[in-house]
Amino acid sequence: MVELDRELARFEKLPEPNTAEAARLAGWIFEEKRIEAFVAELDGRVEGVAIFWEGLGSSFRARPFLFLEDLVVSEAARSRGVGEALVAEVAREGVSRKVLRIDWVVLDWNARAMSFYRRIGAGPVTEWVLYSLGESAMRRLAAASGAPAPIGAVGGRVGKRRKPPRRGHRVAATRSVRPRGL
Repeated sequence: MVELDRELARFEKLPEPNTAEAARLAGWIFEEKRIEAFVAELDGRVEGVAIFWEGLGSSFRARPFLFLEDLVVSEAARSRGVGEALVAEVAREGVSRKVLRIDWVVLDWNARAMSFYRRIGAGPVTEWVLYSLGESAMRRLAAASGAPAPIGAVGGRVGKRRKPPRRGHRVAATRSVRPRGL
């Protein structure tokens, strides 16, 4: 699996995961169960992996979704049905969990992947725009003195308020913890 992850990084023109990062990923999958993975084997060798996790698909429907974080098929195994088999297995998992949908993102220059996704029935979501708060921006926001801290948490720790909220405004945060193994 680690070699496939490294192959993906090279394909996406990103630095390959180091030993510590690879070990952390394995720990999240096999020990902590934070994320899940299916692997595909050909001739006794792992040639593909689908890494996914479950999240809240809709608060007002109270139903989950699956997010396909990575779908990686080795160069040698492409066009042999490995990717479709992996996505089909994630779809079966989604059906068994009664999820609303399976989401993922694809690089805008990966035309081969987009063609594959359309062929299996997926399509781009045009009415939503993906936003991301990167690590440095997240740290800046978290440390910002003007942002009120939560006044309390359900299932978590009580936070200290840095700045009083405006009159009539209360900021509360909830933190739920998912039991291991679920």
